[in-house]
Amino acid sequence: MTASTAEFVARFGRTRPDARAKSRPPEHAVPFTLIAVVTAYGLLFLPTGTRLDYTVVSAAAVLSAALLGLTLFWPVVPRLATLGIPLGYIALAALLREAAGGSTSGFGGLFLLPVLWLALTAGTRELAAILVAMGAAQAIPLAFIGAPAYPASGWRGAFVLTTIATVTGLMVQRLSQQSRRRTALLQEQTDSLTRASAQLAAQNERLLELDRLKDEFVATASHELRTPLTSLSGYLEMSLDPAEGPLSPTRESHLRIVQRNADRLAVLVDQLLFLARADSHPIELDRQAVDLAEILDEAAETASPAAGAKNISLVIAGEPPQGVLADRPQLLRVVDNLVANAIKFTPDGGSVRLASRRAGDSAVIEVTDTGLGIPRAEQQELFNRFFRGTSAVEKAIPGSGLGLAISQVIAEAHGGTIQLESTPGAGSTFRVALPLA
Repeated sequence: MTASTAEFVARFGRTRPDARAKSRPPEHAVPFTLIAVVTAYGLLFLPTGTRLDYTVVSAAAVLSAALLGLTLFWPVVPRLATLGIPLGYIALAALLREAAGGSTSGFGGLFLLPVLWLALTAGTRELAAILVAMGAAQAIPLAFIGAPAYPASGWRGAFVLTTIATVTGLMVQRLSQQSRRRTALLQEQTDSLTRASAQLAAQNERLLELDRLKDEFVATASHELRTPLTSLSGYLEMSLDPAEGPLSPTRESHLRIVQRNADRLAVLVDQLLFLARADSHPIELDRQAVDLAEILDEAAETASPAAGAKNISLVIAGEPPQGVLADRPQLLRVVDNLVANAIKFTPDGGSVRLASRRAGDSAVIEVTDTGLGIPRAEQQELFNRFFRGTSAVEKAIPGSGLGLAISQVIAEAHGGTIQLESTPGAGSTFRVALPLA
């Protein structure tokens, strides 16, 4: 009986609102009733030598069936069941005690069942009513039946049992209420976190949608800009063609300025289109065997005019030619970007060194300059799109802040990496590592 009661207390310690308890039976109400009735009858028929009053036993059996039925039909009559079941337990305990011989039968402990039941499933008023009913159920036989089945000493036992039941019921009810409050608070916090998580998910979806729209806008705008730019460049080229007739020096100078800015705008549009496409789907690479020495030579040749204008020496150094499987135009684009940046940020009379070497299973391209260098605080941001370092801003060095972002995308698409090592005032080294062929 004790183990069953403990199991009941443990299971019913869970929180359930009062309204829910009144609308349907508590969890495991039917198993508890069955365990209580079967255990009580098992104790009743133990071979103790006591002669049973089978008339009372039969009445107790009818009451047990009624209790089980009331438990099963709890949703139909919830108000009746809330107090009816514990009152039925009290009546059942009284009948079984009477059938087994009175106060000495040992069935007085069954009066704790309704107390535990209501301590967990109802409020303080219902518990108080059951405690009064339990006291009455013990006092009535003592007062009206008396000895020998209910001797006068039974008053002491009834008082002790009622006191224990009161203290136990109040403690269990307090613990149950605390558990309900904690669980309600935890549920409230969980619901709040769930709502916050849902809001964050919705905001994240919105941000992703805005990012997608941004990329789509950039791609569309860049595409729409490319057509008039192509036309503009074509007409500028024709206007500057000597076959179209002579131009005054001033007009030719103006057209040359327009042509340079149109070229810069065309490069910017091309960069924006490249990044927009890279965001929407992986870069398609036409991999083939590429000799890095040839790449360095071509990049140096392309950058020679800009380097010569600033009296910057271009030095090519390297180990025996390294071969990689790469998309040659894209790889050349990376090296061109790095060399162009090195020349832009190197003062007149400096030097830029291009080199290739082998490092384990990778081929490494290095572009080293003797330029301004990059502050450590800005090095982590350098590969972000549109980022412009303080040196570039202060010295009004032209650029879009997209070249390094594009270089990183291309390097990673090849399964490689791009890294920076820089000391302010002493220059920078960019390293592109690619898997060997």
